[in-house]
Amino acid sequence: MNLVQHILERGQAAPSRIAISDGREERSYAQLMRLVQQVANGLRHGGYIKRNIAVLSGNRMEFAEFVLGAIYAGCVPVLLDPKWHPVEMDKVIRQCEPGLIVCEERFAADFTERYREIPQLYFGGEQRNGSYSAWLSAFGPDAVAEENPELLFIGYTSGTTGLPKGYMRTHQSWLTSFEATEKAFRLNSMKHVLAPGPFVHSLSLFAMMQALYSLATFHLLPAFDAVSVLNLCSHEPDMVLFVVPAMIDALVRHAAATTAPVSIQAIISSGGKWPVTLKQRCRELFKETKLYEYYGSSEASYISYLEMTGEEEADSLGKPFDGVQISIRDAQFRELPPGAVGELYIRSEMMFTGYHLLPEETAGVFRRGWLRTGDYVLLDHEGDLHLAGRAGSMIKSGGLKVFPEEVETVLRRIPAVREVMVFGKPDERWGEQVTALIEWSGEQQLSLEQIRDYCRPYLAGYKLPRQLVTVEQFIYTSSGKIARQRMMDNVREGSR
Repeated sequence: MNLVQHILERGQAAPSRIAISDGREERSYAQLMRLVQQVANGLRHGGYIKRNIAVLSGNRMEFAEFVLGAIYAGCVPVLLDPKWHPVEMDKVIRQCEPGLIVCEERFAADFTERYREIPQLYFGGEQRNGSYSAWLSAFGPDAVAEENPELLFIGYTSGTTGLPKGYMRTHQSWLTSFEATEKAFRLNSMKHVLAPGPFVHSLSLFAMMQALYSLATFHLLPAFDAVSVLNLCSHEPDMVLFVVPAMIDALVRHAAATTAPVSIQAIISSGGKWPVTLKQRCRELFKETKLYEYYGSSEASYISYLEMTGEEEADSLGKPFDGVQISIRDAQFRELPPGAVGELYIRSEMMFTGYHLLPEETAGVFRRGWLRTGDYVLLDHEGDLHLAGRAGSMIKSGGLKVFPEEVETVLRRIPAVREVMVFGKPDERWGEQVTALIEWSGEQQLSLEQIRDYCRPYLAGYKLPRQLVTVEQFIYTSSGKIARQRMMDNVREGSR
């Protein structure tokens, strides 16, 4: 089944309903169907079927139209991040060998010079040779869908600790995920959806396709802006928001400063844990809103979820989504009983198929059909998962292992803490020193001893921070996660 074909067939039930709106332009489901078929027709005429097509663009209507049309035609969109360094960009383009590059006009001159051998289209600007609008106008809406395409798209991990890797998604994996959304999140209906992060990362792209699958209206913003989000939520009823915690923090701060009513049916968050104080503020400001947090990854898609009621434990990841099998294993791949901490492996129809052109990395994350998440968790006797930490970020201090996530969970309970990151700073005596980077929420700043005193009832002595670094502002990746490697590099450079 072609996912976009499935969406368009459902859209025939409500052809005049608005499918996508950016505040200036709208596309009804009937108009979207026409545009998707035009794009697909153009790609067929160009001989790009089953070819990779590189797409470099911010959030805009043309991006949505083109990517949907490419998928409908059986092409494989390769999503490039405008924030990448040119060297990184070049590496990905050379690796994926696209038959066509589609980019915003601001990149056109540079790309024409650097990739002369690859045909190109650009969004925006005048309607002349090479422009998307001129190209599109030459084709009619008479294309048919590629029935059984192998891949849906190739996206890239956000690169919080290193270079991004291309992950390959199938049509069936997202169709299964759409069904899991409807089962897990108790929504009255899905009529208006907003995901203000960048399309090049899977959360916002997934939310758009989820909205179209559900015959809802997807509201497109060029970039996240808390005021714009709240304005939309004051004009459209029962908005469903797909966001990351950093966005929620900004929304709470702006909502507290305005009396304008908003209508938010649900806030669905991923990409990190909410601080306890932030969850409480959300419940106070958005009293009728359902608050959900889900745990997953680009490779695994959905893993588990929970509703934020105020009764959940701070380290809880909730219960697995329907159809997700979990297994907690030790270093010898032996399954562990409930209550024991081990590495989490999962199986589901929502998983990715592997990393693009990286067979060794792909083989390294699969074992006997199970996907290795790299996260250490425990399963309690009620069937809830609890996060201990990630294998890649583990600190070894004085010969003992410390998961930064465990320390971060405790520090986020402190009202004065807005954001926190814990990592191991090299130390001659301890090997690594537990170091906490903190952005304060106001004027109050605690000392290292005050921080350690707060943590003592919850953490073993060797897990207590030994150094405290105040930061003015955290650096985030395009997908809204803390750019851990860049933050660590900044601290290490500053201490030389």
